Amino acid sequence: MTIGFNLWRCMTGSLTRLCIGIALLCCSPGLAWMAEASADESAVIDLMFVIDNSGSMRKNDPAFNTPQVVSTFLRRLPKEARVGMVLFDRSARLLESLTPLDDDSAGQGFLKSLEKIDYKGQWTNSAAGFERALYELKVKGRQDARKGIIFITDGITDTGDPRKDQELNEWLRQDFTAESRDLGVRIFGIAFTEQADFVLIQALASRTNGEYYRTYDASEILIVLEDILTRFQPPAADTLPPQAPQPLATLPEPQVQAVAQPLSAAAEANDDAESIISLFNLVLALLTTVVAAGIVFLFVKQYRSKRKPDRPTTDPRRQPEAYLDDVDRVTGQEADRIAITKAHTTIGRDPRNDITIAKATVSSFHATIEYRGLAFYIEDQRSTNGTRVNDQVLRANTPMRLKSGDRVSFATFHFKFTIPEQMPFGETVMVSMTALEGPESGSTVIIDLNDQDSAQGLISCMQNHLLQLYSMGPKYKQFATSYFPYDTIDAIARKAHANLKKTQSDGQQYCDTMIEKETFYLICTLPVPISSAAEWYHSNHQGFTKFVMQWIRSPQYETVKCRRLCVFTFGQDPATWVSLTIVPTHPDPDPVEIISVDFLTESEKAMLALDFDHHGRVM
Repeated sequence: MTIGFNLWRCMTGSLTRLCIGIALLCCSPGLAWMAEASADESAVIDLMFVIDNSGSMRKNDPAFNTPQVVSTFLRRLPKEARVGMVLFDRSARLLESLTPLDDDSAGQGFLKSLEKIDYKGQWTNSAAGFERALYELKVKGRQDARKGIIFITDGITDTGDPRKDQELNEWLRQDFTAESRDLGVRIFGIAFTEQADFVLIQALASRTNGEYYRTYDASEILIVLEDILTRFQPPAADTLPPQAPQPLATLPEPQVQAVAQPLSAAAEANDDAESIISLFNLVLALLTTVVAAGIVFLFVKQYRSKRKPDRPTTDPRRQPEAYLDDVDRVTGQEADRIAITKAHTTIGRDPRNDITIAKATVSSFHATIEYRGLAFYIEDQRSTNGTRVNDQVLRANTPMRLKSGDRVSFATFHFKFTIPEQMPFGETVMVSMTALEGPESGSTVIIDLNDQDSAQGLISCMQNHLLQLYSMGPKYKQFATSYFPYDTIDAIARKAHANLKKTQSDGQQYCDTMIEKETFYLICTLPVPISSAAEWYHSNHQGFTKFVMQWIRSPQYETVKCRRLCVFTFGQDPATWVSLTIVPTHPDPDPVEIISVDFLTESEKAMLALDFDHHGRVM
């Protein structure tokens, strides 16, 4: 009876301790995040936002999501954090100095300053924005704080003076990142479009132990900011600093009365029972501690999963098939085409490299090719004689994205980088479609396909489109003169006229071909408005690039052995328009490569990393 009572008392006491333990855990500072922020989020943080206010941001963020998202993000920061904001366009303006969020009036002031973002600036002096933000952190940043700059833009450094832009970019890559590292400031770049200078943003991020992101929807910035916040949290080791073991409490010695006679058998049995109960009590106490910890862990995990927005999972796409073509045959391999099968490939003179070039002018560890973020990047590893991509010398330890068709040189030895799944673009420019203009300024014309002069209208439309090539420079002007003389344009217009009538009749795409001067001309019509062209190609051909590659790999093309494919596409939207894509399919020391930008989805643009002019604008 005594044993049973003591056992019951032990169990109820342990359950009571379990409940009290859970209550203490839930009320302790370690779970204070249940009110607003977690214990991990109590790290001391000093952040400066550097936000692009140039006019192009209005196009990429028409709903002004950026200010709304930033204000939401501020509410998720721990109250110990300090935040400031710099707005830049032609120059930089400090809208909010580094201010603690625990001051309600200061927080309201910051939210009020977000209303000053109007996207009306004319230029993009990002360097001025960075300099002002770093100065603020340098002067007012706390010594024990984790410091960072969050940079939001859709472009590149563009002051209107290309030489000055180059000098500012050089300063950002060198002096600015060096000072940022010394101050412990990490750069986090958020680029809205492919026009953004992701090479510069990546260099700033990697050299300061930060990160860069691409998002084509301003509303996704909150997810990015959440990820940035997690990177500011201290590691588990310094979240809970080690504590010296506490000495055991000294208990008063029990008062024992002397017993003259020996213990009875019942007393001895009771002592044995008490020993068993004590042991059971110890085991149960350990079990309850483990159970309590498990319950708290599950509760915390469930709560956090509810309070945080879902994040997109990483795209698990495989690494695409890629090769380095050994143009000079210097690697000594049987095949001239070397497969890039690893996520990190090393190139150099040392035989331990993945690709060995046993030449004295090649450094032991010359360069690397890395696959990450659905793209390949090449990086010079401070080689003696340098690495070049399309005759451009790479800056040491500065990754450059590779495109299929790029010419790569290690010292003086030439290779060609190719991705068979992609179009063979190396130095590609992007051209928008051209609509047929009317006699009045700014007006456009719909060609009546039944009119006897309609073919002449198509010729005029093509001639206006080819003027874009003339404006690109002597190389493109000479190409247009050689491969698009009037007789060729006239023949293309007649084929386009017939195809447009068929498309107008049944809503299908039609393509016709002609061959001249080792050039394969493909004349197609599109049955949808230009605004829906990219989606149409994606739905019907898995993308415009796939459509072009299907023709290049077709028996019809391979039989004639042409050196280039020229795709003329016509449509009515409602005005009659034309667009041109040129893809060289044989080696050319200075190829002309053009693609119709209106036909590409954002994912295709990202995959191909197509080029823009020096201001980052689509040509």
